[in-house]
Amino acid sequence: MFRHYMQNLFDIVPEIDFYKGYDYYLHNMENYSKALLATLKSVKSKLPILRNMTETEEYEGLRMITQTLRRMMHTIGGEKIADLSYRLEMALLNEDKDLNNKIFEYLITLEDLADRMEELIKKLPIQYTKTDPDKKDSYFNYNFAKTKEFIDFSNDFIEKKII
Repeated sequence: MFRHYMQNLFDIVPEIDFYKGYDYYLHNMENYSKALLATLKSVKSKLPILRNMTETEEYEGLRMITQTLRRMMHTIGGEKIADLSYRLEMALLNEDKDLNNKIFEYLITLEDLADRMEELIKKLPIQYTKTDPDKKDSYFNYNFAKTKEFIDFSNDFIEKKII
């Protein structure tokens, strides 16, 4: 019953195969939820960098971004996004002439995915252990202010061409 209920929650995000991610985390929903939140934070932190890459056509660090997202998506069951990340990485390595358009499509896909993942995380019924009595019933109580600070910090590095 629980797996069926959870599968229905994941209908919001068809790019993520609930069963693959759930199996990867050995049927531990708390760990799987933490991985989903970590993936969401990672995607949100990389979106401004990808936007900047499409504007400046400077692709330094793109391979690292695609590899990171590919591995994270693979662990949570996001095989479609992992495959898209791999294809973008191959386009970069092969110096594809249409790379900027592919990055833009990737960016739009990730923005849409991040919005729907936020909805999913808000709906996940997570229970905390007794070691964390101050936490509430949802992992989505995360403060994105630090993520925004990191994004601004990363943008400064990109503008100075340090990354």
